Amino acid sequence: MKGTKLALLIAAILIMLAAMTRQDPVASESWATTQVVPLVFAEKRGADQWPTSLKERFLNDPENQIRMSQPDSILRNERGPGEWLPTSGQCDYMGRFMAVMERYQLHHQEPQWRDWQTKRQRCYTQFQ
Repeated sequence: MKGTKLALLIAAILIMLAAMTRQDPVASESWATTQVVPLVFAEKRGADQWPTSLKERFLNDPENQIRMSQPDSILRNERGPGEWLPTSGQCDYMGRFMAVMERYQLHHQEPQWRDWQTKRQRCYTQFQ
């Protein structure tokens, strides 16, 4: 009985040590704040004609800010939701992306806009 208790205690200590020293892959990723709608993407849809003050407002707009892992940011690059979506929170991301596009009147220049609307509607009906 005494040997069993000692073995359990040692096993518990080893499990705790393993958990404490394990490197969490999410914690080790570098995270950055970036734009929901990348400026390069927006410029291809009319933002290249904006005055500098509007570009600055767009870049600093809290609604256009998102924390994204460095790998996701690199994968997304200057793509829109028709070409890239995060692995989780796709509906939220798409909704935010489209809201920023509408806010800055960029959606009129987006050929995939109707497809995005359909996908967004599917998201909302799927989770209600």
